[in-house]
Amino acid sequence: VGRLVARKGHRTLLRAMPEILEQHPGTRLCIVGRGHMAKTLLKQAKQLGVGHAVFIQPGMPFEELAQHFRSADLVVYPSYYEGQGLIPLEALASGTPVVTVNQAPLTEMIDKTVGELFTTGDSSDLAKAVCRSLNDPDGRVEQAERGRERVLSMYTYEHNAEAYEAIYASLVAQ
Repeated sequence: VGRLVARKGHRTLLRAMPEILEQHPGTRLCIVGRGHMAKTLLKQAKQLGVGHAVFIQPGMPFEELAQHFRSADLVVYPSYYEGQGLIPLEALASGTPVVTVNQAPLTEMIDKTVGELFTTGDSSDLAKAVCRSLNDPDGRVEQAERGRERVLSMYTYEHNAEAYEAIYASLVAQ
């Protein structure tokens, strides 16, 4: 989910798809977003022989997106760089585990208790992370529950306000 630009890592995800489909032939990848790379990504999918399993949705209202999150087995977030990364939090809040890169700030939100991590830009490692998750449906259910709990306890406006209040209080006390 997001803009279709190179730094979002969609090409890495597409390169992982043949290995994922080899182990899980029914897998479907739905990329949601707009951007100049849409045609390039579809062309790459076709060249890799995975075009039948890749779909690009140009965008949708938030409620529809939330429904997509809830109906997905996984949300894969292969971004090379993120300032915050709201999509993984939205996925976790919807009860869906996340597979993402093993670099900050995403590792501050996602770990093996709520998803899987892979080496940034490494399509083989990404495929392995996705397959580990798909191979363990019971584990995914547990990750989904823990992920939702994490978001509700650590990433709400109330929690953020309390954290800022504590920072300000410590500064005033100095």
